[in-house]
Amino acid sequence: MRPLAPWSTVRGRLVMLAIGIEILMLFVMVFNSLRLLHGAMTKQARWQAEQMSPVLIAALTAPLAQQDFATVQAVIDESRRAGGVKYIVILDSAGRRVASSGWGRDQALPPPSQSFELFQGTRAPRYDVLVPIDQTGQPLGTLHFGLDLAQIVAARHLLLLQGGTIAIIEVFLSTVILTLLGYWLTRHLVTLTRASLEVANGNLTPAPVREGHDDVGRLGAAFNMMSRAISERVRELTAAKEALQERARELEDLNLTLESRVQDEVAKNREKDNYLTQQEKMASIGQLAAGVAHEINNPMGFVTSNLSTLGKYLQRLEEFIAAQDEAIGKGGDQAVCDDLSRTRKQLKIDHILDDGKQLIAESLEGGGRVQHIVQSLKNFSRVDQVQYSRVDLNECLETTISIAWNEIKYVATLKREFGVLPPVCCYPQQLNQVFLNLLINASQAIESSGEIVIRTWSDGDDVFVSVSDTGAGIPPEIVNRIFEPFFTTKDVGKGTGLGLSISYDIIRKHNGEIAVESVPGSGTTFKVRLPVSQEACVA
Repeated sequence: MRPLAPWSTVRGRLVMLAIGIEILMLFVMVFNSLRLLHGAMTKQARWQAEQMSPVLIAALTAPLAQQDFATVQAVIDESRRAGGVKYIVILDSAGRRVASSGWGRDQALPPPSQSFELFQGTRAPRYDVLVPIDQTGQPLGTLHFGLDLAQIVAARHLLLLQGGTIAIIEVFLSTVILTLLGYWLTRHLVTLTRASLEVANGNLTPAPVREGHDDVGRLGAAFNMMSRAISERVRELTAAKEALQERARELEDLNLTLESRVQDEVAKNREKDNYLTQQEKMASIGQLAAGVAHEINNPMGFVTSNLSTLGKYLQRLEEFIAAQDEAIGKGGDQAVCDDLSRTRKQLKIDHILDDGKQLIAESLEGGGRVQHIVQSLKNFSRVDQVQYSRVDLNECLETTISIAWNEIKYVATLKREFGVLPPVCCYPQQLNQVFLNLLINASQAIESSGEIVIRTWSDGDDVFVSVSDTGAGIPPEIVNRIFEPFFTTKDVGKGTGLGLSISYDIIRKHNGEIAVESVPGSGTTFKVRLPVSQEACVA
């Protein structure tokens, strides 16, 4: 384990925290001292100005009243030489400068000071004062002077330097003391870390660590107690492991005994699978019985209707023939011929003859459709083909489409994309059931209207059949379960959950594969792959 950085250890963090707190407290203390000193200096400067102003005014009042400006100049020069004043300027009542000392004649006078900054720049510190001079209410002029604050600022700088030096020394001493204190507090942590790493590397009985009466020492005692408890627990687990191994050997012997029973159960389940396959087929045929009856009733309906109409036409022909016989019996004159002609037109004999031919043709077509449906149902059941035989899968699909057409035609348009296929050796009856299940599922996946596409093609020694629909699709979380027995997403009574499971078993029995691709909201495609040749096939 790599060593920790100083700021990542307990000692380092403790020292940094204490130093940070110490620096913060020292900064607050020094800043507060400077603030108090600044207030005291401001009051001192204001007091000094208040004490100096009356003295100067008293000395300057008489000379100003007499306009003795030489005396005024002498007074302010003497006052500056006494010290503590940086400049003095006297203005008369008209604002003209009559005397000045320490201030440039063209230099503008500064405004009076209210206070001075705590931290000034490089300019010389002073306190500017403006005081009016009058005599018995008569203004004589104004007094401007600036107090020299250099000594006050120097004292403040000295205090700041001394405070900073003391703070640095205190931080250094605190760092040394806190480092020693942190080392003493964490003296057992290195030993605890080493022992913990030994436990992590597999040594569950490390050497005992030092104990003591303080918190860290008690932590060492707790670690030693934990180490002993782990060692004891390891011994118990080792004994339990040996007991489990012995039990596993007994279970293995029991498993060998039960294997024969499992094989018997597998044989029974195969018989049940065959039974379920036949049951599902019967359920599918029963579901389509209504559709087959509907397809038969439609052509038979218009055959019956046409034959009824044909009967009425024949009756009219009889009436015409009777009228004709009667007219011929009367002598066959011109009037009779005219009567026969009118009667022929009234009974529409010519139209009957033409329409009768069409009715007979439609009746023949309806009968042909009935025969085709019955033949498709016979081909679908394949009762005469219970063994492997070579068949054309395109013909099987056409037969199955005829059977499922009643389920498809109301919800989807069917598109055939049949390729040229070699004969496939298979159980035709079982493959018809697979195709029927796929077509019924495709039609039921479409809610109102959509499209079903059936494609066939060959590739090498395999043939492929795909059934695609534009229905709702299958959610991704259940797409891997659709081939499980009894799993269904249909409402109760609409599906047994065995159709796709049986289809999967049939395709696997033919050494083929069935796969599904689905996009929710776009549709589903089932693809069946079958080998062309099978070992048990008879030519």
